Amino acid sequence: MVEQRLIDTLWILICSVLVFIMQPGFSCLESGLARAKNTINVAIKNLTDFGISSILFWFLGFGFMFGESQRGLIGTNHFFLSFDRHSWFIAFFLFELVFCGTSTTIISGAVAERMRFRAYIVVAAIVSCLIYPVFGHWVWNGLESNAYSGWLGRLGFRDFAGSTVVHSLAGWVSLSALIIIGPR
Repeated sequence: MVEQRLIDTLWILICSVLVFIMQPGFSCLESGLARAKNTINVAIKNLTDFGISSILFWFLGFGFMFGESQRGLIGTNHFFLSFDRHSWFIAFFLFELVFCGTSTTIISGAVAERMRFRAYIVVAAIVSCLIYPVFGHWVWNGLESNAYSGWLGRLGFRDFAGSTVVHSLAGWVSLSALIIIGPR
């Protein structure tokens, strides 16, 4: 049993690294698709949004997402997550953290060259602290114990690889931002 938990933890850490590698990949992709004068701005947005999402996800987001469920709507504990827990729990936190960063970075690509830096930072903060964790709670809360407690999870909704929680959510936030920004 101990060996299996160790293998599970190692696997989660390897997967976390692979998802984290998407960050520089997105930065290169978005910078390559932007005009030369905006490449530094796009790259800095990618770096900054991961930093902001990491801090806010640790501060509040993980608690909202995986804390004890309040009526299947929002988590109520695990805020300011302490790192003196079991290694599997810390690996799980890192895995979820890199997906939070990926979600905000997808939005960066959609609004590249169309949104001011400060406005994008506000969007990244709202997404990583509130929108992503709350929606993730609805779908994934209880995932680590296979006892889903979010309202969508209890209804049988499953999102194995983040196609809805990470990618679709980022797409819908991107679409909302682009509608607000308006046409070029």
